[in-house]
Amino acid sequence: MKRMKSLSDGSMMDTETGVLYDNEDYVFMAFPRRLKLNEDWFMAFQDAREILAKDKDIWGQPRAVLDYLEARLSFENFIAIENTEVAKALDIGKNRVSEALKKLSDKCIIERGPKIGRTWSFKLNPFYAWKGNVKNLQEARKKHLKIIF
Repeated sequence: MKRMKSLSDGSMMDTETGVLYDNEDYVFMAFPRRLKLNEDWFMAFQDAREILAKDKDIWGQPRAVLDYLEARLSFENFIAIENTEVAKALDIGKNRVSEALKKLSDKCIIERGPKIGRTWSFKLNPFYAWKGNVKNLQEARKKHLKIIF
């Protein structure tokens, strides 16, 4: 919203207060407009990140696979990606990707969803990270607790 209005005589008027300023009474300041993010995003939870960092079972390739899956996360924590894409992106064997996915699934970090064509879908545990409407986060966590327990 423009607060200052330039007048024909070169003076400026504060549109909120009505105060007039001549050329010696004001200084122009430029502020950049807030840039919109063109990048994808997700929320990560610090306590969960600490748990992941300390879990030696998922160090190395399983953690790299998890990081890659998070980079491909869709809204409401869904992930649909072919193992071959992950293997190619991380320069590891497809069987290593499968092993990593099984380990992440066994630890309830991800859960296997339905098959979409030839691709398995997954859902990231909402206690580790979330991509989606914040209002839906608590409900997703409640549902996830029911699935685990």
